Amino acid sequence: MSGAAVIGWPEHFPYRPHLRFCSLGNENVAEVMQSFRLACERLGYTTSVETTPSVDNADINLFFFAMGLSLPSDEELPPNAIVVNFEPALPQLLERMPGYRRLLERAYVWEYSLENMAHHQALGILRSDYVPLSFEPLATPLVPEAQVLDDAQQDIDVIFFGETTPRRLQVLEALKSAGLRVAHPFGTPWTPAQRDALLPRAKVGLNMRKDDSTATAELPRLSILLRHRKAVVSELYPHSEIPAVLRSAVEGCAKEELVVRVRALVADAPRRRELERAGPRALESLPPQHTILAGTMRRYLAATSQRLASRRAVAATDHVSRGSVLMVTRDDAAHVADALDSIAAQTLAPHRIVVVDDASSDGTVAVIRERMNSDPRLAGLRLLQAPEPMGRAAAAQWGLSQAEGDWLALWSPDVRAEANRLQVQAAFLQGSPAVGAMGAWQSSGDAGIRRLPEMHGHILAGLLAHMPCEQPLQMGSLMFSLLRIRQLGLGFDATFGRFAWMGLLIALVADDALLANLDVVLGRERGIAPEAPTEADVVALFHVRERLLPLIFPGLPSADARRLARLYGQHWAPDASDATALLREMASACERHEDVHVVTALRRECLRVLDVYAANGRLPPGYVDELMREPLLRDFLAPLGERLLSFAPAESLLVS
Repeated sequence: MSGAAVIGWPEHFPYRPHLRFCSLGNENVAEVMQSFRLACERLGYTTSVETTPSVDNADINLFFFAMGLSLPSDEELPPNAIVVNFEPALPQLLERMPGYRRLLERAYVWEYSLENMAHHQALGILRSDYVPLSFEPLATPLVPEAQVLDDAQQDIDVIFFGETTPRRLQVLEALKSAGLRVAHPFGTPWTPAQRDALLPRAKVGLNMRKDDSTATAELPRLSILLRHRKAVVSELYPHSEIPAVLRSAVEGCAKEELVVRVRALVADAPRRRELERAGPRALESLPPQHTILAGTMRRYLAATSQRLASRRAVAATDHVSRGSVLMVTRDDAAHVADALDSIAAQTLAPHRIVVVDDASSDGTVAVIRERMNSDPRLAGLRLLQAPEPMGRAAAAQWGLSQAEGDWLALWSPDVRAEANRLQVQAAFLQGSPAVGAMGAWQSSGDAGIRRLPEMHGHILAGLLAHMPCEQPLQMGSLMFSLLRIRQLGLGFDATFGRFAWMGLLIALVADDALLANLDVVLGRERGIAPEAPTEADVVALFHVRERLLPLIFPGLPSADARRLARLYGQHWAPDASDATALLREMASACERHEDVHVVTALRRECLRVLDVYAANGRLPPGYVDELMREPLLRDFLAPLGERLLSFAPAESLLVS
């Protein structure tokens, strides 16, 4: 089958535009999958619903409610496997279900919760995209207004459906004790037909969190209530993650207020009529599900194409392009011989090997000369010796001036590369002319594989992290397009100190070059602890981000970009108002930014800001409550969820 009906389907793609939907959940969650399925059909895909999960086919496989999915766990899943996560409180869930965590680490993940997204990096989930549940009228149409029963026919005061956890039962029993007529499943879940038969008879719908460990509002249940034109009381907090338009279409309150608010709404028919009209309008104002999935599929196809190009590069054994290897050493006598041996063992021999020694005080130079004399493959190595320390940036620039060929591979004395490193990276670079620089995964002794984000946007977002040990590209695994560097007249900028290689990356990105990480292990780290950042490092990283921010936020005025760069400065002003200014600058920059990974990265930086000011006793009582009263900050900070509570007294953040 061809992909002619699907706009943007890649040529020569090994998969066909047929989406196989499979759910391991029960029929009560089938509407969620149906909403996605029909939305995809509107985009031109053919679809089917399968009862058995599989990836051994030429289709795109989507797995919903897959906590118990059993697939091989000893290798990465093929690119045609997508897991759609609709579980809140992901960190707590994955502690109880390590098998599900392993699945999410190996698959491409569609995530419905921004709160969960903020945890993905720490959980090792690096192939993910934010795919919110929206409104798909073909799958879940609005109930006609004419079918809404009048008060006399509504013999149920409040209805709740879903898992009756202890915290939910506590509220339901309290409602019964208050004299209300309550309908909810007990023991056996309702079928969708049973639920839909009861909903018209209810005056009020109730939406509650499953437990206390998540701030994500449970949108699947809420959307069902709203499309059935129910007036809803929903457990909501200022830090609850919910579309703003839905927040204003329900009665929101803390768990402790649910009984009072439900009783009041049951008795207030005019307010119920108002909410019965507001809810459907709010649903219809959400972005259509097929519009969301159009962008989702475009990003998935780009990521999959890159993974497939990576595999083609691994299989390419006849690549013969010319390039150079550059290594800077300083007091590396203990392991430089091993690094040189790994250069000599490359299946694609470099045209030129350049080693710049930055005035080592140990026996590094002697070791290098011994290897040059004993190994014919290193006989042509060009050794440049600095008589006095010149710094890594200047040393690297000196070495760059001696490089020749199509590509430049940086080599770290701390990493022993796999024998096919140059072969694979050079083949990928030749087949991906838009890529200006790439890294690769590495193994790290007992720590296993060091997996890194693979796509350009994810890497740029990762560069916003403030600590050098958190960077999404590893200097010792990088290969650059030397042709592009020469054409642009680029070099290593000493302004960036030992992070001069990051300055070179940023200069390439400014010329519209893409960055990539190959999802194959091409090096082995020695497990040496990363150097603690010095004051000079902090200053250098500030300049890196100062150059990076205008590229990530091209619509941001330069003055705003400079203010935002203060986030990476060494010193901040001491008052809480200055913390608020930093948070507001981040929120403003991200307000219309389309890349959720960039927004998530800055959102995580908010926690660093709050932590620093809190640790120094600079946040007054009620500070976080004040932040959450400002809609811009509330909507930006809400996906941080329960982590915000560590900066607020226990009694704060209780009301919507």
